This record gives sequence, C-alpha cells and structure tokens, in this order.
Amino acid sequence: MCFSITASLTTAAILIPSGIYCIKEAKRLDKPYWAFAMLPFMFGVQQLLEGGVWFGLLNDNAIAVRTFSLGFLAFSHVLWLGWVSYSAYLTESSPFLKHVFKLITIVGVFIGLSMFVPLLFNPDWLSTSVVNNSIYYDLTFITDGYMSQPLLTAAYAAVILIPLLLTSDRYHKILGVFILISGVVSWVFYNWVFVSVWCYFAAVISLYVFYVILSCVKVNMVSKAT
Repeated sequence: MCFSITASLTTAAILIPSGIYCIKEAKRLDKPYWAFAMLPFMFGVQQLLEGGVWFGLLNDNAIAVRTFSLGFLAFSHVLWLGWVSYSAYLTESSPFLKHVFKLITIVGVFIGLSMFVPLLFNPDWLSTSVVNNSIYYDLTFITDGYMSQPLLTAAYAAVILIPLLLTSDRYHKILGVFILISGVVSWVFYNWVFVSVWCYFAAVISLYVFYVILSCVKVNMVSKAT
C-alpha cells in the first residue's frame, strides 16, 4: 500500500493464502469463476511488489525501486485492464454483453500495453518517490500530448468498472459497486496517488471474493449432501 511497507506486506500475507484457497475451491463451482477466484492472490502479489517499492525507497536502492515499481505497474496498468473484464466475460450469460466484455478486454489490454511498454525502454518516464507519506508514481505516457491526465484516468476507470457494473452476474456486480465506491474515495481524498491507493482499496475489497467462493462451496456441499 502507498502508506507503509508494513501495510503492504501484511495485506499480501493475508491475500496470497486466501487467494490460493479461492483458486483451489473455484474448481468445484458450476460457473467458470477461476479468473474471479484469482483476484485475491493477484492483488496479494501486487501488494508484495509495492512492499518491495517501499523497501527500495527506504534503503535508497534505485534498482529495487525501479524493478518493483515496474512490477506493481504491470498489474495496475496492464493486467487489471484486461483481467477484470475477462473475468466478467467468462461468467456472463448474455451473448450481447459477452461480446461487449470481450471487446473491452481487448481494448483494455491495448491501452495498458501502450502505457506500460514505453516505461520499459524510457527510464526517465518513471519516477517513484514518497509524497505526503505515500508512494507517488510520476509517469509519462505517449498519450500525454493529446490526452489530459483526468481523461486518461476516466478511461482507465471505465475499462475496469463498466464490465463489473453491467454484468448479469451478481457477484461481479457487487464487487463493481465496492470498487466504484473505493475509486471515488481514492480520487477525492488521495488523487495525487490515485492508482496506488485505489489498488490498495481494491486489494482489501478482493477479500469479498474469498467470502463468495467460501459461501458457494458451502452451498454446493449442502446441496450434494441432500
């Protein structure tokens, strides 16, 4: 998390084993919830990477800062832009919405790669520092010349939220409501470190996935027993 290395590592320590449980148990469910079930584990890994960013910053290790920052941003700026909509796609029952989510997945990955890949080849396009006791990723994008930062942030949020809020699957929809609320809070109170804070809130919210998988497994066990 952007607030402390302890918070990041503690969150990772909770989410990674919870995520492993979700991945294992998702195989028992009727719908293809495997992508949905992987969210806690993936958020846990992302928080572990941001813990590495903190480590690098606290020890003035520029190589560690850049390496772990790129790892964190690979999740925030590429993986989430495709994975969330793909997860909704897998469980969607409406053919029309399934087509829409597939398109959003493709667009999201394209947008993500266009933001992330240049960072790999232009070291000066990524600067990580501590601002107001929070991690701040100062990024340069190829779209900066013709797209404002608020507009890019809105597009980023739309790619993630639209599939979650439009889906007919209630578990994804509830997750979407939680993510929307956390996004608004992040923007209003932590807009200077929006991505880092929103990812942290989303990581904590992903424990909802653990609750869903646990509940569904219990229901399946009861139904089979009767």
